[in-house]
Amino acid sequence: MIDQSRLLKLAAMLAIGACMLMSHPYEGLRHDGVLYLGQALLHSRVPALSQDTFFAGGSQDSYSIYAHLMVPLYRHFGLLTTHVAVLMTGWLLMLGAVLALLRRLEPSGLVPLWGALAFAVMSPIYGGITIIGYGEPFVTARSFAEPLLLWSLVALLDGRKGAAAALQILAAGFHPLMSLPVIVTSWCYLIQSQRRWLWLAALVPAVWLAALAGVRPWEGLLKTYDPYWWALVETSNPMVMLSTWTLDDQLRVVLDLAILLAVARSRPADAWTRLLYALIATAVGLVSLTAIGTDALHSVLVTQLQVWRVHWIVHLVAMALAPWLVVRFYRLGGLWPVSACALLLALLNSHASMGHGVATLSLWALVCVAALGGHAVSGGVVRVACGCILLCVLGLSAYQLQDQLGEISWQTPETFWSDGFGRIAASPVVAAFGFATLLFLAGKGRPGALAALSLSALLVGTAVFNWDQRPDLARAVEIPTGSAHPFAAHLPANATVYWPYYLVPVWSMLERPSHYSAQQGAGLLFNRDTALIFGARKETYRTIRSDRESCRSASLMTKDSAARRACDMPALDRLTALCGQQDRPDFMVLPGRLPWEPLATWSPARHREPPQSYALYACTQLASAPP
Repeated sequence: MIDQSRLLKLAAMLAIGACMLMSHPYEGLRHDGVLYLGQALLHSRVPALSQDTFFAGGSQDSYSIYAHLMVPLYRHFGLLTTHVAVLMTGWLLMLGAVLALLRRLEPSGLVPLWGALAFAVMSPIYGGITIIGYGEPFVTARSFAEPLLLWSLVALLDGRKGAAAALQILAAGFHPLMSLPVIVTSWCYLIQSQRRWLWLAALVPAVWLAALAGVRPWEGLLKTYDPYWWALVETSNPMVMLSTWTLDDQLRVVLDLAILLAVARSRPADAWTRLLYALIATAVGLVSLTAIGTDALHSVLVTQLQVWRVHWIVHLVAMALAPWLVVRFYRLGGLWPVSACALLLALLNSHASMGHGVATLSLWALVCVAALGGHAVSGGVVRVACGCILLCVLGLSAYQLQDQLGEISWQTPETFWSDGFGRIAASPVVAAFGFATLLFLAGKGRPGALAALSLSALLVGTAVFNWDQRPDLARAVEIPTGSAHPFAAHLPANATVYWPYYLVPVWSMLERPSHYSAQQGAGLLFNRDTALIFGARKETYRTIRSDRESCRSASLMTKDSAARRACDMPALDRLTALCGQQDRPDFMVLPGRLPWEPLATWSPARHREPPQSYALYACTQLASAPP
């Protein structure tokens, strides 16, 4: 018979898993997942993608084993099964690593479970422009590298240096840029206890020698971006430079570092403390290197290494440690409980990107300074201060949920209730309250533990049922039909296709190069030839992009979902001008009809959205007068 403590932990883990699913709904192939799929397609069934803008100047997959692993997985299991399996495995490994790390911080008690919950529900966004996060709900090389790197830190804390090095080398085989900050952190950790590891600093002059010898990619250390190339990097890859980060982005880094420093100062010196100081030193050093090498000098190598990505591991560890720090502050007495509440407010503001970073961080800092001063305050003052701050926490949380639910209500009204439940249940305040209630119930003897387990199982079932939130087009990409797409018969092997604002259906369903998509510029910071091709294409489509942005802004004001969908259809005069260019697409797939008869039409199966229909046209059709 399973004892009560095991039932409690099982109920807690199921609840954490449910929160992970609800806070990371599956929306199919998007963002970088599209580009990584393209790499696998290039190496398997769509060699014609070598002519696509994204690959024409060379691809960075030569530094990763990702595509070579995914090709046989896609061949044997298909896209959807592979993606779901990789995501679930990666998330389970990351949750396991977070729990393992926290148990080495606090071997007993419930703090590791609370840290795992924070990992599951707090915003994973790091860096600038709020577009990249850890544990993303789409498959990339990061899906493999992140759990490997987290487990390498577990091995490092246990003193298993060989295992840590092996895991980090394997992670670097998937994603060198994500691995580099963790490798540097490990080095900083080791030299704190054993100065002999300083010999690895000899790698710095070795890099200079490699640069002088013209060895790729180190040769980029002696090169800078020319003005045109740099201008394209600024617009297509703005997150790589600190100057484009908002104040809230920068304050998120400050908050994370402050949490790590506070935890390090609040506990006795041990392996965990050394790891925290190593993370802080690495973050300060690499962010400073970004400011100098990227923003000031426009260094090709420093920009391409994207060492600002150190924030991913700093942010993850800070979120996992936040519950420990809140509890620690609350138990200290004096003004420290007010500091704990102020930290909660700062964390919620950072999570929701509410724009109050200066105020919330300043409040936390001032309360900490006052608490350190040891001023005597009455319990009533502490309770009133905590009550006021917690009311602000509830108000910010309610405002964020209202904003999110309002967005769902007009953009995807068909799925409002299912999507809305997940947003509410996985919001940090609601999740924390529900988790505390669950633990309280589980502590009420064996019947209470069984009731908590039943509730957790029900929550998991609900989360699984609502997890698939793919748009209909994304669903069509991942679910094979067993036959060629109806458009494919009209497309020559190397024909270029323009599908407004979509890249993955051109690559995966039509198996053709895309003439233009904004995503094709994602890798131009690595290759000037790609930048030259993409820059010219981007200018060709400038008016079409501008029209769509204006249209979407207007639809946002009126909250008209039909008008928003109509924004994806370029105006006839814009398409006519496009097809009159020397560099034009061979074919176009449009979400609406032109005066000419389409070569073919196709509609994805309807699941979550209103009916959609796409029409295929040849650019040569637009050269003739409309019928």
